[in-house]
Amino acid sequence: MIIVGTIEARMGSSRLPGKTLKTVYNNITLLECVVSRFKMARSVNDVMVVTTTEKKDDPIVELCIAKNINYSRGSEEDVLDRVASALVAVHADVVVQMGADSPYLDYQLVDQLVGIYLQGNYDYVCNDMELTYPLGIYAHIVSAKKLIELNKRTDISKHDREDVVRYIFEHPEMYRIFNLKATEEFFQPTLRLTVDYPEDFRLAQTLYSHFKGSFTTSDIIKLHSKEPGIFKEMKDLIQHSAPFLKK
Repeated sequence: MIIVGTIEARMGSSRLPGKTLKTVYNNITLLECVVSRFKMARSVNDVMVVTTTEKKDDPIVELCIAKNINYSRGSEEDVLDRVASALVAVHADVVVQMGADSPYLDYQLVDQLVGIYLQGNYDYVCNDMELTYPLGIYAHIVSAKKLIELNKRTDISKHDREDVVRYIFEHPEMYRIFNLKATEEFFQPTLRLTVDYPEDFRLAQTLYSHFKGSFTTSDIIKLHSKEPGIFKEMKDLIQHSAPFLKK
């Protein structure tokens, strides 16, 4: 069984343009942070950056080539097709779908969710249909076959194509779905750990520097408990896109 991790990445961002290649720590870009943490997941056979064919995203491809990171290019707006086409090319059986705004990617959670997927015969396993983990600590485990079949349909909306898994979690009657809720240790729904605003990026730089680039979600939660002032800029930021908002 081939399990592929995909990272949707592009240079466009309304609130933080070019964030994908901004330096987080020790000359390492945001995208490299996501890739390196993703590769720590034992259940994932390969990690692939799925970017667009737009010229503005050429720098992403140049980085991938320079750092020997697998990549694929496709439609900017039809993200479902971009990801599904990449899966066809590498003959994937399962995809772990992530975005390039996840520098805190929890590789331990990825392995846990992949295990649930494999043991439970599900089509889709995630942990963010309801917000119980910190915002940004997530993973979407999806049947590659189901995504490829969905991509072939001509009756799904533009919004369903902009968000790879949207149609699946909005149609639980059609798919076998499991959403993992956080245990007490990880129950931190008010803790924001994603990169969408300049404040988010500054926090990422601070945390990577504090932990010298090596940490777990548990480490961040403990730091938040001890030194909440580090996270104070996150308090009033508004999240515009997440599965728990779209249900």
